[in-house]
Amino acid sequence: MRQACLTALLLASAPVMSPADTMRSGAMTLRITPIQTGTLDDLRWKARPVVVLGDGPEVEAQLDALRTETPALVEREVVVLTEGPGAADLRDRVGTDFAVLLIGKDGSVKLSQTTLVDPAQVISLIDSMPMRQREADG
Repeated sequence: MRQACLTALLLASAPVMSPADTMRSGAMTLRITPIQTGTLDDLRWKARPVVVLGDGPEVEAQLDALRTETPALVEREVVVLTEGPGAADLRDRVGTDFAVLLIGKDGSVKLSQTTLVDPAQVISLIDSMPMRQREADG
C-alpha cells in the first residue's frame, strides 16, 4: 500500500509533457485539459493553445473534430484547453457562450470564433505563421 501511494505521489508530481515531448515519444495524443490560472503564461513560447469554451454539445463536437487531426495538431505543438478556472480573462473577451480561440506561441489571439472551427482552418492558420514556417524549415 505504501509503495502504491509513493508511486502515485511521484507520478502526480511529474511535469506534464509538452506537445513536442508527446510527439517524440511516439504517442500521438492530443492533450486536452481544463484551463487553469496561469496556463497560458506557462505555455507561452512552448505550445499553441486551442481554447474551447462552453459547456454545450458544441464543445464535444469541436473536441471530436480536433481529435480527427491529432497527428497534424501535435506536429504543430497544439494543446487543447477547455473551460476551467483560468478562463476568466478569455471570457471577458468572448462572452459566456461557446467560443474557440487559437493562441499563438507569443500569447496573442490568432483566431476567435463563436461557431465550430474546422481543424483544417486551424492547421492552415498555424502554417501561415512565420514562426511555424521557421519551425518547418529547421
